[in-house]
Amino acid sequence: MASPHRSNSLFELLTTKLRNRDESTAILGRTGRRARRARLQDIRSKFESVPSAPERKICRWTFVFDPSGRLCYWWGFIVSLAFLYNFWVMIYRFAFQEINASNMATWFTLDYFCDALYLLDIAFHFRVGFLDEGVLQTDPRKLRKHYMNSTLFYVDCLCLLPLDFLYLSFGFKSVLRCFRLVKIYRFWAFLDHTERHTNYPNAFRTLVLMHYLFAIFHWNACFFFIVAQKISLVKEFYDHLQDEVEAADYVHNYLHSFYWSTSTLTLIGNLPRPRTKTQNLFFSVEMIFALLLFATILGHVANIVTNMGAARKDFQAKLDGVKTYMSLRRVPRHLQDCVALTRSWLSIQIELCKY
Repeated sequence: MASPHRSNSLFELLTTKLRNRDESTAILGRTGRRARRARLQDIRSKFESVPSAPERKICRWTFVFDPSGRLCYWWGFIVSLAFLYNFWVMIYRFAFQEINASNMATWFTLDYFCDALYLLDIAFHFRVGFLDEGVLQTDPRKLRKHYMNSTLFYVDCLCLLPLDFLYLSFGFKSVLRCFRLVKIYRFWAFLDHTERHTNYPNAFRTLVLMHYLFAIFHWNACFFFIVAQKISLVKEFYDHLQDEVEAADYVHNYLHSFYWSTSTLTLIGNLPRPRTKTQNLFFSVEMIFALLLFATILGHVANIVTNMGAARKDFQAKLDGVKTYMSLRRVPRHLQDCVALTRSWLSIQIELCKY
């Protein structure tokens, strides 16, 4: 039988161990709670330090434009208008009405306003992002390096070549601004972007085709008037003499030349017969160009007409395949009627989508 002293010692030892275990558990519990609390505070601090979507957009906002965004699209529209001004006016002034004292202020204001738009376009390109391995780059240094190492930078600089200073030596010659026409790539990019996003691509293609036709007639009319003064064709195509033509109304001369250009390039005929070798050569070149233009227009119009019915033809081909399949598989008549009703409904929906 164990002595009382030994029993007390064992009891005290067990009590001490239990107390130590409880203290260790309490310490571990407090430590665990402190760790969890610290971890929770750390997580909260991280989330609270991240600004919300509007704040983050404001804090990181820079002058970097998305190349496929609406701002780039409308800026391309403005630059295209500046190009069209140079494209239509430059050749007209060179052929019919060059800059003089009476219209100097108007023409110079329009010319250098378009040049300012060209200059702003260069600054705009320094802030247009680009895709690198599918990621839109917005770093200003990368954007600047990318644009200055591209061909477009040198093309844009060529557009602003200051040949206008040659006015001081050769007089007012609008043809010296011919490098402004190099900006045509911006006009083509705008047309391509509009055609891909418009709801009426065929109508837009028709409008672009009409613009190209009028532009060709316009340039050919100006070219005719320039050449006519050199090879004495003016007397045959105008109702007044050469000295009267120079003093005549510029609008009348232009409209008369435009009529002749339209008659020639559309192969209408009813033109005066050429008499000299130079006139024969000039008319031959015009007729060959008219044939090429007619063939190009015919092919373009045929392409537009084909695209107009392409969706319906594709839909009809699929329906014909469905009917053939049902006939071969002996599908029940009531099910074929259901398919026919569905086909009629889809046809109506396709027609409604056009409007």
